[in-house]
Amino acid sequence: MKRIYLALLTLTLSNVSYADSINESSESPSAANKIALSSLNLLPPAPDFEVIKVDTHGQPYRCEGNAIISEDQGVTNLTTLKYFGTSISINIYDTTNSNIKAAMCNALNVIQQYHYLASNYSTYPHVINIKSINNEPEKTHHLDPKLTQLIKSSIDWYDKTDGYFNIALSPVIDIWRGYRAQCKGERKSQDRCEIPTEAELNAVKPLININNIDLDVANNTIKMQSGMSIDLGGIAKGWMAEMVYRQLKIDGIENFMINAGGNIRHYGIHPQGRQFTTAVEDPVCKKYNNALEQCQNFAGQFHEVITGKDITVVSSGNYLRYYRVNGKEYHHIINPKTLHPKRTGISTTIVMNNNQIYADIISTALFLMPVNEAVDYSNHNDDIEAIWYLNSAGDTTESDKFNDYRLSF
Repeated sequence: MKRIYLALLTLTLSNVSYADSINESSESPSAANKIALSSLNLLPPAPDFEVIKVDTHGQPYRCEGNAIISEDQGVTNLTTLKYFGTSISINIYDTTNSNIKAAMCNALNVIQQYHYLASNYSTYPHVINIKSINNEPEKTHHLDPKLTQLIKSSIDWYDKTDGYFNIALSPVIDIWRGYRAQCKGERKSQDRCEIPTEAELNAVKPLININNIDLDVANNTIKMQSGMSIDLGGIAKGWMAEMVYRQLKIDGIENFMINAGGNIRHYGIHPQGRQFTTAVEDPVCKKYNNALEQCQNFAGQFHEVITGKDITVVSSGNYLRYYRVNGKEYHHIINPKTLHPKRTGISTTIVMNNNQIYADIISTALFLMPVNEAVDYSNHNDDIEAIWYLNSAGDTTESDKFNDYRLSF
C-alpha cells in the first residue's frame, strides 16, 4: 500500500483569515482546474524511486543526533527525517510541563521501534523484522510482541476491507517497485520505461494468499509459504503515529500535534484557545508544485480545511509516487484484485474520531474501492468521514457527515 505521504499544514489564525477572503472568489476551483490543465503543455517530471536506510551506528534508540528538538515561542518541536522514509514532526504546546524533553525522546524511541520492526528494506542486528521474515519466509521466526500485534491486526483487516488491504500482496508490489526503480536517468527522459507483463504478475499470484501466513499470536512466531513476503506499508506509519500519541499522553503531555509524513494526529487545544486545524493540499497543485494558475493562492493550494478535537487526518493518493510509461502514469498503490494500480481517482482523505490506529488501512482501502462502495462503507461506519478527489477538474464527493469537520470561514 499506501502510501502517499500527503503533506498537510496546521494552520495559524492568520491563515484562516486569509482563506476567508479567498473563498469570496466567483470562479469555482473546478473551472480553474479545467482551464489551467488544458493549457498546460508539459507534465511535471515523475519522481525517482528512493530508499532511505538508517545507519544505527550501534545505538538504534539514541535520541541525540537522530532528531532536532527545538523551542520557539512556547512550542517545542521534534523533527526527524531518518525514519519511515519521510519527515516526522511533533509539536508540544504545553508550557508548564518540565518533562517535555524527556517526553520527546520517549516519543522518538517509539518511532524508532516501529521503524526497525516494520522495515521491509533493511535488517537490523538487534531485531527480527519484516525484512528478516521475507528473507526466509519458510522459517519459523520469533517476533517482538509489538510486531505480532501489528501483523495480526493487518491480517484481521483483510476481511474487514473485503480484501482491498492485503499485506501478502508484497510479491506483486515488489515487481511494480522494481520497474519504477529502473525508470530513471535516460530511460525516464527518453520514455523507455516499462510496466510488468501479465505473465510476471500472474506468476506470483499464488504467493499473495493471506491465509498462508501462519501467525502464532500466543507464542509470537510467524512462518509463511516459501516465496511469500509481506509489506506493512499500508498500516505501519499510522500505527506508529498512534503509539506515539499514547506515549505522549503517558508522559503527561496535554496539547500536541503529530505529523508523520502527512498522517496528522491532534490532541488537546491550540494555544490560541481553539481546536487544531489542518489544511489538506490540493493534489493537482501539489503534483505540479503549485505552478498552475489556480494554485497561486491559499484556496487553490488547499482543497479542504478540517478542524476537530482528538482526531486523525490521513490521505492516500496517486500523485506523489508514480512513474510514466508511454504517457500513462502508474502509481504505487496496487489493487489486490487486479494486481495493477487503480486507474481512476486522485486522492482520498479521511477523518477519524475513534480507532485512529487503523486510519492508514482505511484510507488505502477507501482509495482502492469503487467510489460508490467506498462512500457507502464510510457512511456505515461512525468513526469515519471521508472526501474523494475524483479527477484533475477538481470534482469531489464526500461521506454524509464530512462537513461536520469542515472549517467554516
